[in-house]
Amino acid sequence: MKQIALILSFLLSLNLFGQSKFDQNKISSKTDKIVQKIANVNELMGSAVSIGGTRPKQYDNFVELEKKASKEELFELTNHPNGVVRSYSFWALSHKKNIDLFQIIKNHLNDDELVSTMFGCIVSREKVGDFFISVATPEYIDLDSDKMDSKEMKELDSLLIFQPNNLSARFDAINRAEPTESLYPKIRELVINEKNQSALVTLAKYQKEQDIDIIKNFRDETDKDEGGYFFTYKAISYFPNPKFFPFLKSQLQKTLDNTHFSNEWTQLYRAIASYKNEEAKNQLLIPFTQVEHKHIRKYHLNMIFSALNEFQCENYEEILWKLWDEENKISPKVFEYLSGLNSSRVFELTKKSMQNPNELDIANFSFDNLEETKSLNEQMLDLIIDKDRDFGFQLIRENITKSNVHNFPLYAKKASEFKDKSFVKPLIEILETEWNAHIYLSATKALISYNNQDINNQILSARTKNENLRKDWGGKAFDQLLAENGIK
Repeated sequence: MKQIALILSFLLSLNLFGQSKFDQNKISSKTDKIVQKIANVNELMGSAVSIGGTRPKQYDNFVELEKKASKEELFELTNHPNGVVRSYSFWALSHKKNIDLFQIIKNHLNDDELVSTMFGCIVSREKVGDFFISVATPEYIDLDSDKMDSKEMKELDSLLIFQPNNLSARFDAINRAEPTESLYPKIRELVINEKNQSALVTLAKYQKEQDIDIIKNFRDETDKDEGGYFFTYKAISYFPNPKFFPFLKSQLQKTLDNTHFSNEWTQLYRAIASYKNEEAKNQLLIPFTQVEHKHIRKYHLNMIFSALNEFQCENYEEILWKLWDEENKISPKVFEYLSGLNSSRVFELTKKSMQNPNELDIANFSFDNLEETKSLNEQMLDLIIDKDRDFGFQLIRENITKSNVHNFPLYAKKASEFKDKSFVKPLIEILETEWNAHIYLSATKALISYNNQDINNQILSARTKNENLRKDWGGKAFDQLLAENGIK
């Protein structure tokens, strides 16, 4: 009741965007000239755009507006007829002190004009109200902007859910919503009356029997490229009720025709995997044998692997071993999981995989481990060296000669780390024949780390044999490495 009372109170006092009239008389001629320049370009740009990261003239216009317009003018300009002007004006206000950004955001929850945006290389279109929210959201857009606090963020989510609006932020608010009983009627209403996709997923989290037909019969009729069941499958993954399973089995059969693949199957496999039972395992095994087209089969198995990274259980262990052993699919999470089940089998598969690392399909479905110092490839190689040093060193020698540009730096790094004399010959051979600068520069660094005059002489000799070491940016970087280390 407290939440509903808050919404009603707000709606009584809210001055919705569209009811506020822009008063041109409050804008000085000096400021208006800047506004006209922004409106003429009519694109919302960051400080660095395109591949070169150049600063666009439009951003200079924004900086000029921020410096020369008063707070009062900027506030008035948040109601300007041009959406880009409104956006830049709010952004400028976010850098000022003692501005109630949250109230401005609330006044623009129905500001759904689409504006063209360009930040870095990303060109897109965004609703003005969404941009306002992004600017004031912690860790978004501009860290120097004033941000909403947790209380304001929570209130904003409630307003986005309960107040009719077309902002993309509404979907995010619904996704974040805790499925409380007081919220349930509104979520159900959004599904039934508005066909809201995010609300469907949140509704499924309540796991109420009365919603089964609503979820099963939900289909996005506007989705012309896919089957329209992306959010239906996603909802089922939060509510794996047996009554949905015949529908999932039927839908899976429609994917096996070898003529195409669909991105919404990622959610279909998630939905099936969420059941974690024997019947689900049997369904997940079907594409291994029934999809004959090589490339389409790969899409199926990638999606299954992604689902099993999320829904791990005893019933799926056989599939995880199969995906690694037969399909070369592994991830840090699955590697850790299987290591806990059978370390000996993991060691044997690791040895097998690292003999052909270029064929190993390593996936990381989480951003949590991006700052880890060791990649899974390195963890696997270290495991081999720890248990069988001779075989590990053999792998380093072999993979120095056959690794692709993505894997080579690992083996060059290990050569530099252990400095075994057996690594020198294959590294020198790389210098004498390799054309890829990223590879031969890594090899050069590894050889220099030996700090051995004879090896240095071999590096110099390789430069006379391989013209790639003497041209373009790679040649310049090669010469710089030699100069920095006093190799003449």
